Amino acid sequence: MTTRELTRIALMGTILYVVFHAFSDILYLELITFTILSFSQVFSRRDTVIACVLFASLHMLLHGVMIWNIAYLLIFPAYGFLFASLKRVRKGRTIALALTAGIGSFLIGQLVDLPFILFSSTITALYLLMGLKTSLIQGCLTFLATLFLYEPVHRVLLRLKDK
Repeated sequence: MTTRELTRIALMGTILYVVFHAFSDILYLELITFTILSFSQVFSRRDTVIACVLFASLHMLLHGVMIWNIAYLLIFPAYGFLFASLKRVRKGRTIALALTAGIGSFLIGQLVDLPFILFSSTITALYLLMGLKTSLIQGCLTFLATLFLYEPVHRVLLRLKDK
């Protein structure tokens, strides 16, 4: 890996961390899925996945090793891999990208609750049921954000990649 690639990955991981925490205090607004999707459509699969691992590791380092943070370490790199794998299929289809981001955002709320099944399936079912409304709203907002923000962000990321 070159210094340029390492710097790009570090910057991408840092942007993911900033986006995650900038919007974490705004109820229902989750834009990390959108950001991972945007990165995956411009940069390589490897760079996107490593940036997601870097973000999740940094988050765990600064906020502690908890079930939620371990779930982030599994979910976000998987999203990076999945979104980058769909790059050719979804290229130029903003609606399909928005649907992908919306579904991914919806699933984060559900997937983060799954590790609680280690403690009790009843508690896990309760968490999933209680979080369903929040996850639905979150998915819809990410869908709308992707519809309006994807093209301008994509253009900026392409310019940054070319420099």
